[in-house]
Amino acid sequence: MKIVFAYDGSDHAKKALVFGSGLLGENAEIHVVTVVREVPREPESVIIESEERARKLLQEARDTVKAKQVVTKYLVSNSVADALIDYCRQIGCDMIVTGSRGLSGIKKAILGSVSSELVAKSPVPVLVVK
Repeated sequence: MKIVFAYDGSDHAKKALVFGSGLLGENAEIHVVTVVREVPREPESVIIESEERARKLLQEARDTVKAKQVVTKYLVSNSVADALIDYCRQIGCDMIVTGSRGLSGIKKAILGSVSSELVAKSPVPVLVVK
């Protein structure tokens, strides 16, 4: 079983990673993915800083899971949900696990919600951990 974990280093993402990985058997293949947003017309240093942060987040996730089959990956995209779904399709994943920030009302309408978008668009089951 291949599971993609959306990971941004937030407490919600950490909780989802710990909870979701705890449900899986030893043979599960865990893919921890973080998405670096594309920044058009930005200096190269901004992109490098984001990529360095992504690598640190992924190492933190790897240390948290301590499983044998952990794949870490960072993607560059303006749409976090679309990038995760595309990656999931590429590897043939069985499920996506993500944390929920608990946005509501105007904040959710303005900022959107990656977890809501994943639930709406994903061709595979999505587990949202609160």
